Amino acid sequence: MSYSRWGSRGSGHWYTFWHCQPESETETIDNALFSVFGVAIFQAKHLRDDIESCLAVVATKDKSANKIKLEELKIYMNEFLDDVNRKYKKVDNK
Repeated sequence: MSYSRWGSRGSGHWYTFWHCQPESETETIDNALFSVFGVAIFQAKHLRDDIESCLAVVATKDKSANKIKLEELKIYMNEFLDDVNRKYKKVDNK
């Protein structure tokens, strides 16, 4: 599932998507993976527990990141968490 594509929604600065698990692992509500293509991959639990530190990682790795782009990225991260919660039937998040 893609949350943003270059040039399609918002700034289109990053391509973000639900990343598939390696074959050796079973996906769970906590280890589902969110990818900021070419920058970082985060587990759902890490996003859920401290989304601001995840945004800081992206800002550190991509020097062109700014407040507006990071706020947009936060929207995509929260959409991913909503989808993970729906898939695993968890009602409350954030």
